[in-house]
Amino acid sequence: MTKKTSIIVVISVAIILISLILSIYIPNKDKIGEEIEDESIVYTVINENEKFGVKNEKDETVIEPQYEKIIIPNEHRAVFVCLNGEEKKILNNENKEIFTNYDDVEPIQLSNLTEEKYERNVLIYKSDDKYGLINMTGKRILDAKYDEIYSLGFKEGEIVVKENEKYGLVDSRGNTIIKNIYDSIESDEYYSQADGYNKSGYIVCTITNDGYRYGYYDYEGGKVLEDQYNQITRLTDVGNNENIYLIASRNGQFGVFINGTEIVKTQYQSITYNSELKIFIVERTGKFGVMDENGAEILKPEYTDIQVNGIYIYAQKENEQKVFNTKGNEINIPFTTIIEKTTNPEYYIRKEDSGYSILKSDFTALFEQKYSYIEYLFDKYFIATNETGKSGIIDDGGNVIVDFIYDVVQLVKEKNIVQAIDFATNTGYIYNNEIKLIVQITNMNIEELEDKIRIYNDTEEYFIDNNGNKIEN
Repeated sequence: MTKKTSIIVVISVAIILISLILSIYIPNKDKIGEEIEDESIVYTVINENEKFGVKNEKDETVIEPQYEKIIIPNEHRAVFVCLNGEEKKILNNENKEIFTNYDDVEPIQLSNLTEEKYERNVLIYKSDDKYGLINMTGKRILDAKYDEIYSLGFKEGEIVVKENEKYGLVDSRGNTIIKNIYDSIESDEYYSQADGYNKSGYIVCTITNDGYRYGYYDYEGGKVLEDQYNQITRLTDVGNNENIYLIASRNGQFGVFINGTEIVKTQYQSITYNSELKIFIVERTGKFGVMDENGAEILKPEYTDIQVNGIYIYAQKENEQKVFNTKGNEINIPFTTIIEKTTNPEYYIRKEDSGYSILKSDFTALFEQKYSYIEYLFDKYFIATNETGKSGIIDDGGNVIVDFIYDVVQLVKEKNIVQAIDFATNTGYIYNNEIKLIVQITNMNIEELEDKIRIYNDTEEYFIDNNGNKIEN
């Protein structure tokens, strides 16, 4: 190998090593030099004679029960806020005071939650009558220059800060999400099963000589609408994390926006969204129309009234009454007839002046008999009420499966189990998912357990599984 070749190899190796070091350092730069959270360690509050202490995952007492209240913001961190009246100490797992170099330290309670919960990774500290942020190891994240610091509400890891009478938003690392230029900031309260409130955005407000003006930022802190609207509402039951639907008004006129793009012009006196049919009902100069979720016109704003009943749109003008589907096609049914979806796409329920009936998916009737009330149960079964006001169960062929002898028939806690009640004898009856009678009991009480259901009164007790079958003790 020549000297020149050796130099090239050394340089290449050095470049590879530097790249490897940077690839490790950059994603973890905020963790280097800090204590890493150990999830194998778990601290919990203990209670003895109404005095509180702390134990660890080994059931060892870390803080003796001697305090009126203890807050553990993060169960994996040895940071315990111990309170006795006005006295407050921040202790670690060695029962030693920490963060004593600050005038005061306190946890940040998450607001707008039903349970008492706190920011897991940051604390507020006070110095010279101003507030800043430190992390759980005591590292300063934000200097003490703020007049207020508090939880945004709904979202963990996002904190409102107030400086010079203006509000902004930071994350738990101290990074700015929204600058301190607004008179208020609040969550839009968008929620999804997958992400909880984490993908909710922000409605900001500026007070001007002409009153309040609102704007909107998405969950990443990107500006979607300028603060020039009199009112902004996010439609939380339409769209998703990436498609944000907003109804905004300006000078008394409302419009609809998707991700900041106007899809319904800001020219209506009112706009309401119907989540069942996924349509907007708009009003202009006292006349109503309908648009779809993309802003395409379904019905022109020329009707004096528009209502949604079941799966159709009911529109009136002068003496004219018409029924439309969501494509804007007229449906040939009486204006007083309502057709509703069930949780099973094979069935619809039709409500007419003459009574209730069951329809197939092609809207043809399954049988001729009509009842004063019908409600879908599960599988092929329906609750029905006859002309005497008594309830029973029928199938999709109109066959009576349970006689019309009960005052109430209903599902048990959304399971495929039916409870029926006879008020005269105060007797309860439980039917399983095959509509077979399983339990008969007076003064019936029902308790839903993790994997079964308890049926009981003062002298009897039965357990059934989630299909309604009796579990033998």
